[in-house]
Amino acid sequence: MDNYFTEEVRTAEPLGGHRLALKFADGFAAEIDLDPILDWGPLYEPLRDEANFRKVTVSPHGVPQWVDDDFDLSPGTLRVWCEIGKVVSMDETDRWIDAHCTAPQRVA
Repeated sequence: MDNYFTEEVRTAEPLGGHRLALKFADGFAAEIDLDPILDWGPLYEPLRDEANFRKVTVSPHGVPQWVDDDFDLSPGTLRVWCEIGKVVSMDETDRWIDAHCTAPQRVA
């Protein structure tokens, strides 16, 4: 991952629960359990319902989205979490970006 802001997701497939299989534009593929973000506040409320969660699509710009709920997730953040192997805090995400990206950017 060279630049956080240039990441694009090509496919996002729900796997059951709140897990997604993601494939990124550079061919990197991983699975991530997004269950931890559901407790981060009311913004994530629409994703708690598994039927809604399964409605994920990918925008033409490579952003995973849930159109019915007008909600999306940053491809760069998802890439970091996939590289780490789990969802981490925004501070931990920023630290990973600083340590691993050739053009580091801040998330929060």
